Amino acid sequence: MSDIRYDLLHDDYALIAPERLRRPDCFRGGSDDSAMEAFEVESQRSCPFCEGKEYLTPHEIFAIRDNEPDKPGWKTRVVPNLYKAVQIETPWKTEEVGVYEKWNGFGAHEVIIDTPRHLVRMDAWKQEEYFNWLFTLRERLNDLKNDLRLVYMSLFKNHGHYAGATQPHPHTQLIALAVLPHRQVQLLQHAHRFYKTHAHSLFESVLNMELQYEKRIVAQNEAFVALCPYASTFPFEVMIVCKQSRASLHDLGDDALDDLGEMMKRAIDALYDQLGEFDFNILFNTPAMQKNAQTEDFFDDTGAMWRVAVRIVPRLYRLAGFELSSGVKINPVDPDEAARLLRNSIEELS
Repeated sequence: MSDIRYDLLHDDYALIAPERLRRPDCFRGGSDDSAMEAFEVESQRSCPFCEGKEYLTPHEIFAIRDNEPDKPGWKTRVVPNLYKAVQIETPWKTEEVGVYEKWNGFGAHEVIIDTPRHLVRMDAWKQEEYFNWLFTLRERLNDLKNDLRLVYMSLFKNHGHYAGATQPHPHTQLIALAVLPHRQVQLLQHAHRFYKTHAHSLFESVLNMELQYEKRIVAQNEAFVALCPYASTFPFEVMIVCKQSRASLHDLGDDALDDLGEMMKRAIDALYDQLGEFDFNILFNTPAMQKNAQTEDFFDDTGAMWRVAVRIVPRLYRLAGFELSSGVKINPVDPDEAARLLRNSIEELS
């Protein structure tokens, strides 16, 4: 039997419909067919993200290394995206076009090269690699936050063709904008209304509920909890939430970063154990970074109302007409069952 669930965190709905799991071609494996494998092997020969190919990218913005820039010997590396959606050099100005309004494409679009290793899956990452990756993301947020024109920073990782990746080498992207997207405004306003009504964060309410219920908890450590959200919009979706009031990665110290890396490794390892090769997105829920006309109503309460959270979203099936027309996702896997299977994997892998 299906049910429609309300997602408290995102103020949205999900349709949990286990019967849909029986339809033909519901589960589509990741990008592991022979053509894709041949492409990935060939791609390594000219991969601009591989160590020793630094000359194929723009000059690096940041790197974890002990030697000079743009040379081999790095652990992570950040460069401007060669195919920028926005660029920092563009003047920030508004233009009216009849009844419409547009802005020049000002912003920052960066590529974080997660590791020098070309085709390594995240379940083969070492704990140190997770820490270095998260450390790099935090440093880029801290740096870009100094540009007072930039209001919102989207941090995301696409893995596999069906998750939108066009480059097989492990990498993450950061897009910083001078406007707060409307969907983000809605989410932050929703969180603020909850905080003003209940005097605590909605993340706190969700964590307390899930820790009491237990069945959707995948794993936890001192600083973070990994769970399958009650209203998961994708099969085997995992959300990792900070236990403390920390609004963004730039609020986390090194110990907390290490705890987040450890929790992500356990969740990713379990997902690979259950799903085999699969495509996925990783999404960081960064809040607004500056106070302006869009954010002034809730910005000062960000630290109390928001939490660091990371969504790992497996892309196991295609979105279709209902999802696109209604905005409501159909999830054929009960989150309770997904969490149970992932817990089993963690126990077996320990």
